[in-house]
Amino acid sequence: MPPTPRPRLRSRLGRRPLSAAAMALAASAPLVPAAPSAAAEAPKAAPAATAADCPADGFCEDFESQTGTLPSGRWSAGAPNCSGSGSASVDSSVARSGGKSLRIDGGGGYCNHVFAGTTLDDVDTSAPFWARFHVRHTTALPAAHVTFAALRDSADNGRDLRMGGQNGALQWNRESDDATLPEQSPNGVSMSRPLPVGTWTCVEFRVDGSTGHLETWVDGTSVQGLAVDGTPTHDIDGQWLRRADWRPRLTDLRLGWESYGGETDTLWFDDVAVGGSRIGC
Repeated sequence: MPPTPRPRLRSRLGRRPLSAAAMALAASAPLVPAAPSAAAEAPKAAPAATAADCPADGFCEDFESQTGTLPSGRWSAGAPNCSGSGSASVDSSVARSGGKSLRIDGGGGYCNHVFAGTTLDDVDTSAPFWARFHVRHTTALPAAHVTFAALRDSADNGRDLRMGGQNGALQWNRESDDATLPEQSPNGVSMSRPLPVGTWTCVEFRVDGSTGHLETWVDGTSVQGLAVDGTPTHDIDGQWLRRADWRPRLTDLRLGWESYGGETDTLWFDDVAVGGSRIGC
């Protein structure tokens, strides 16, 4: 499996968008054209919904302050190593709340990947922290491995902690050793769940950098197969915990699409929030 793109995110950010942060992120990755794929038919804009309060010890993003078609402020689009048909844009026709969202037109194959990313400089990731985003997929998660969210781990040689899907269900994947959560046995996959298409889904996760524990919720419900609690459970985190010393230090959050086969998807993200306590849907 080829390496995941890792935009280098070095600048310090406050809780307000800073164009300098976007410039720092873009320095290591070429901007990807924002034009959406003509082949994908976007759903109509969703009714406005009220997002959870923005955490005081983190940040939130509803994309309403975006003024152009390319992600800007604290966000920047990129596809390092190689680029192709993938694109990231600010969409004014589809939104969970307000009138804008982040749209990803993800192509099939590694070089057609694309992500829009931001640093986590204003979040203490050495302590437990929570992240929440809403995502809307056009196509179901495929049998092959894909990624739609990635976080660079500075304690793991800069490799990524990746959230995506495999065998039709959600999974976590650790790039450095390709460990999966849950294990990709039939029983393990059954402990996860697929993502619906054509509707907004709330995804939350908690990472504890001091213990290596990980927990995941979908629409407010904890997913058994997407949790690491330190005690190996067959078909779930037994493979993951073979590295008992995994203590992540996550430095960025990237939302997008990366396919290691030929799978494509058009997806939207909205109402992103990261902080030191659970934010909720």
